Formats: sequence, structure tokens, C-alpha cells
Amino acid sequence: MKPVSLVLTCAVIALISLACNNTETITNSTTPSRTASPAAAASPAAPADEFATARLNYAKHCEACHGPQGEGGPVKTPEKQIKVPSLKAPHAVRHSDEELIKIVTNGEEEMPSFKDKLNAEEITTMVRFVRKNFQGK
Repeated sequence: MKPVSLVLTCAVIALISLACNNTETITNSTTPSRTASPAAAASPAAPADEFATARLNYAKHCEACHGPQGEGGPVKTPEKQIKVPSLKAPHAVRHSDEELIKIVTNGEEEMPSFKDKLNAEEITTMVRFVRKNFQGK
């Protein structure tokens, strides 16, 4: 299921990217063919998904334990079974961004450290992604 989600996410991102970069030739039966004016091409595009990379990183590094909806729950590791906390639980919501960044970076209790897998910017964006998508902030 996880590889399917990752493939679908990548496919959607690729399609959106292609659609955003596609330039059309406008034709009209009463006017000659023309392309979009340089002014139109220079207008700002719709904002990119600021969490696209965070979604991919979540799917790769976090989803196996925290689940696709951030619910957590019992997870069997090679060593033992652990209870992974929900990212929506009040205790997770009460953590400051700095505390969550520190937990993701250095690990805590059963959670491994991600400082060797994600850079500081990716970890900060991951915390913002969790806040918005799982905690409604």
C-alpha cells in the first residue's frame, strides 16, 4: 500500500507540473494563430504546493509508524511491539514547533532520529505539514 501511495503522489505531482508548464497556441477562426503574450507568461503562476516534499518524506519516513492519517497506534518492529502516539492527540498538539523539531531531529523514546535522513529545512517543513494536515493549525 505504501509504494502505491508514493507512486500515486508522484504521478499527481508530475501531471500537475506538466499541466502548469504546458503552453498552448490560441487559435480563433477570425484571427490568425498567436501565442500567449510575454506579459501573460510573466504573470505569477498559482502557488506551488509548499508541502509536496514533506508529503513524500512523510510517506517515506513517517507513515509506516504514524499511519497515513497520523493516527499512530500499535506497530510491530523487528525488536518489539510499540505504541506510536497519534499526531492528532492533545499531547502532540501541545508541543511547540521547536519541541517537535527537536524530537524529529534527535529522536525520543521509541522514535528514531531523522537528522541523518532529513535536513533542518525538511524537518521544519515536516512539522508545519503535520500541524496543518493532522492538527488543523
